[in-house]
Amino acid sequence: MAVQDKSTPSFPLVFLQPVADVHYLWTALSLHVSPFDENGCDLFSRLFNEFGLGEALNGLACILTVPNPERFVGEFGAPPKDTNLILRIPVEYCVDAARHPLLERLNKLGYGLIADGLPSRLALFSEYVESISLDCSAGIQPEAASWLTSLRGPHIAENVPDPVLFDACRAEGFRWFSGEYPLLPSSAVTQKDAISRGRLLKLLELVSHDADAPELEALLKQDPALSYQLFKLVSSAAFGFSAHITNFTQAINLLGRRQLQRWLQLLLYARFPGDESANPLLPRAAARAAMMEALCQQMDGDRDEQDRAFIVGMFSLLDVLLAMPLRLIIEPLKLPQDIVDALMQRRGRLGRLLDVVERAEYGRIPLRHTDLVSAGITAEGYCRGLIQAYRWASKVSHEA
Repeated sequence: MAVQDKSTPSFPLVFLQPVADVHYLWTALSLHVSPFDENGCDLFSRLFNEFGLGEALNGLACILTVPNPERFVGEFGAPPKDTNLILRIPVEYCVDAARHPLLERLNKLGYGLIADGLPSRLALFSEYVESISLDCSAGIQPEAASWLTSLRGPHIAENVPDPVLFDACRAEGFRWFSGEYPLLPSSAVTQKDAISRGRLLKLLELVSHDADAPELEALLKQDPALSYQLFKLVSSAAFGFSAHITNFTQAINLLGRRQLQRWLQLLLYARFPGDESANPLLPRAAARAAMMEALCQQMDGDRDEQDRAFIVGMFSLLDVLLAMPLRLIIEPLKLPQDIVDALMQRRGRLGRLLDVVERAEYGRIPLRHTDLVSAGITAEGYCRGLIQAYRWASKVSHEA
C-alpha cells in the first residue's frame, strides 16, 4: 500500500484491536486509524458521541494513538464520562521537560498516558507517564528491560506474532498484549477439550436438523464440563437473561433453536472448568460473527443470510481452536454451500465479507477502502458494524 487511492471516501478506516492481560482476558481496545486517513480529534469525538464507542467498551479501557497531544487537548477536551481513555503518545513528548506541563494537564483531565517507544538510556520520563508501549513483532529490544522494571506499568507488547513470543514478553515484564498470537494453533489443546468439543459439534449437527429436545439433552448430559459451560453461558448477563435456568428443556425452550445454535457455536471457544486462562479465541470469534451479521444486514441481507453470515464468522477460527483442517471439522455439519464456499475459499458474498472482517483485525494484511467498495460496504457503515460487533464481543470477554 504505497499510494492512497484518489477515490478513497472521506470517512477514514477505523480499526479496533483487542488488548489482553496475561490470562488472555480483554482489558482494553486499541483504536487505530489508517495512516492514509485523517486521524483527528473530530473523528474521536464522532466515534464516542455519534457511533457509541463508549458503550461498546463495556468497562474496557480505550487506547487512542495521539501523534499530536497539543492538538488533541485543544480539540477533544476531557474524556467522556465513565470512560477510561489512555493516550499513546510519542516517547519524545514524554521525555521532553518543556512538554511536561501539557502531560500534567492531560493527566488532570482524566487521561492515562503511555509512551509509544523507547527513549534514550539517560532520558527522564514525566512523572505522569508510567507505562511504555513497544512493537514486539520482531522480538523484544534488549534495552527495554531496564524501562520495564523502572516504570510501574502496565506495559504493552504490541504486534505479538505468536504464542512463543507472547510467553517471552510476559516473562520480560509486559502485562498487556495485542497482536495475532491468538490466531495461531496452540499445542495446549488437550484430549479432554477435544472430546468435549467433539460432543458440541454433534450437538450443532442435531440442532441444525431440528432434533427433539430429549435427544439434545441426552447428549448434553454425557459431559459434565459441557453442561456446566452451557448453563453458565445461558445464565450470563451478556445474553440478556436474568431468569434462573434449572434444566436443559427450559434452556432450549427459552432460547429457541436459532439462539441455541448460536450459543453452541460460541461455546466451542469457551473456557472449560479447570482452565487457568480464558480462551483468547472466544471474543475474537464473537467479534467476527457479530461483524459478519452486522455488515450482511447493511447489505440488505435477509434474516436467513444474516444467520449464515454469523455462522461463517463464528466457525472461521475452528481450525485454530481444534488444530485440525477446517474441512474435516465442518464436513459432518452439512452446512449450506455458501457457508462452505466462504469458509474454505473466501468465495461468494459471504466469502468477501469474511475477507473484510479478517482484514479489519489490523493484522499483516490490512483493510483498504477498495476492499469495502468490492464488498459493497461504505467506510462509515463498516465503522458502525465494527463498533456494534465489539460491543457484543467485549461483553462476551467479560462473561467467559
